Amino acid sequence: MGKQKNTIVRGTFNNATWYVMNGIGYVRSKSKLTGKRVKKSPAFKKTMDFARKLGEASSLASELYQTVPANQKSIRLFRLITGMVITGFKKGNTEEEVKKEVGRTIPALVKQVKKGL
Repeated sequence: MGKQKNTIVRGTFNNATWYVMNGIGYVRSKSKLTGKRVKKSPAFKKTMDFARKLGEASSLASELYQTVPANQKSIRLFRLITGMVITGFKKGNTEEEVKKEVGRTIPALVKQVKKGL
């Protein structure tokens, strides 16, 4: 990955992708990886399995998040709830067990987000 000097360019030109990260311009060779390949190739089976699990966790987290009063909602809280749901699924818990466990901890998570921890 090379750094850009003097000017900052964004986009893809001549099989090179120019981008900015943390205010610094970089260039790298264009990737040949496509979304279609990631979704269909056996090489990315684990990636797609994890994406499916994240989708399921996000749906359940959304259900739980709807129980939070509007004045206490934040994207950080939603992400914490989603992370706890994923952790529950990884432990092998059922959807109902995860719902109960995470539902009990939501008030503590709200306090944690409020304090900025």
